[in-house]
Amino acid sequence: MSILVTGATGFVGCRLLRELLARPSDEPVTVLGRGSEESLRTRTEAAVTWLDAPPLPAGALTRLRYVSGDITEPGLGLSADAHARATDALTQIWHSAALLSLDGDPVPVYRANVLGTRHLLELADHAPDAQLVHISTIAVAGRRLTGHVQEDDLYEDAGFQVPYEEAKYTAETMVHAWARGTRRPVAIMRPGILVTDRPVPPGLPSQPLDHLVRAVDAGARALSMRDKGQTLLRALKRGRGDTLRLRAAIDPGGTLNLLQADYAAQAMVRAAEFLRGTPSLRTLHVTHPQNTATATAAGALERRFPGAALVPVPELTDPTPAEALIAGQTRLLGYFAQRRTYDRAHLLEAIGDLPDPKPIDEDYLVRALQDPRAESQ
Repeated sequence: MSILVTGATGFVGCRLLRELLARPSDEPVTVLGRGSEESLRTRTEAAVTWLDAPPLPAGALTRLRYVSGDITEPGLGLSADAHARATDALTQIWHSAALLSLDGDPVPVYRANVLGTRHLLELADHAPDAQLVHISTIAVAGRRLTGHVQEDDLYEDAGFQVPYEEAKYTAETMVHAWARGTRRPVAIMRPGILVTDRPVPPGLPSQPLDHLVRAVDAGARALSMRDKGQTLLRALKRGRGDTLRLRAAIDPGGTLNLLQADYAAQAMVRAAEFLRGTPSLRTLHVTHPQNTATATAAGALERRFPGAALVPVPELTDPTPAEALIAGQTRLLGYFAQRRTYDRAHLLEAIGDLPDPKPIDEDYLVRALQDPRAESQ
C-alpha cells in the first residue's frame, strides 16, 4: 500500500501532505514533482516542516519517497523505472498540482491544469486499486454570481471570468469521464479561496491573498512617485491625516468564500479516508459555512494600508494611475461581485464530527494580509 501526491510543495499540497503524514500509518508516500529528487526532497521537507500542525509522529518524514516528474509532460516525464516506483502498490492518489493564475498567458494554465490532469489520469490507469482525490476549486462555477451551488453542479452555461476557471472546469469534466469509464473511486474536492493568518516565510508557497497585497502596495508606490503632492507612503507612515480614496469595481454587497487552509487540508484528508472504499465519484465543497462580506475585506485592507480607503464602485471610469495599476494587476477583487453560496452536504457527511471552521473576521484578514517580506526584515 502506498500514496502518491502531486503538488506537495504548493500552498495546499504541503498541508495535505502534512495531514497524511500525521495519520497513524506506515504507508509510503511518494511525492512527484519537478527538479532532481534531492531538490524535490529539500523543497518538500521545508514546506512541510515549517507548519506547526498537526503534530508529526517520530520518523514521519522517513515515509516519504521522491520521484522527479512533470505533470505537463506526456507520461509525466517519467522513465520506466520512475513510473514503476510511482505506481507500485498504489492505493491512493492526491492530485493537487495546479497553476493558479488569474492574469497573463492562458497557455501555461491550460498545460498545467488540463493536460496535467490528463497525464495524471493516464498514470492512474496503471494503478487499478488506487482511489483518486482530485483537488479542484469552487471557481468551476465561473461567472455564476448568485444562487446556491450544489456539489454535483458542473456546467458552463454562465461562462468563465478567466482561463483558470475554464481550465479547472475542463479538468473536472475529464475526471468525471474517467470515473464513468473505469468505475473507480474518485473524490473531487472543491475548496474555497484558502487563506492563512500565519506569515509564510520567503521561499515557501505563498497564499492567493499575497498577490492582492503586492498589487495594492504597487499601486500605492506608483502614486507616491507620480503625485508628490499627495504621497500615499507618507500617509501610510503617519497612519492618519489625509486619506487616499482608491476606487475599485467591486460589488459592495458581494461576498467571497474564504477558508482557513489548515482546516481545508484536515477536512479533505478526513473526507477522502471516509470515501476510500466508495466505488463511485463524489464531489465535496470544502468551503466555509459563512461567506466573507466585501465590507469585511475592505475594512481589513484599510487597516493593512492606513491612510488609504477602498471605495467600491459599480464601474471604474477615468481611473487614477494607482487605481489603474491595482485593477490591472489583480482579478481577485472582481470575485467580490459574487453572491453565491455553496452546498456542503457531501462534505459534512464525510467529515463526521469535525467542527465548523472559526469565523474569518476583519482581525483575521488583517493578519492574513500582512506582507511576509516585512516579517523577515
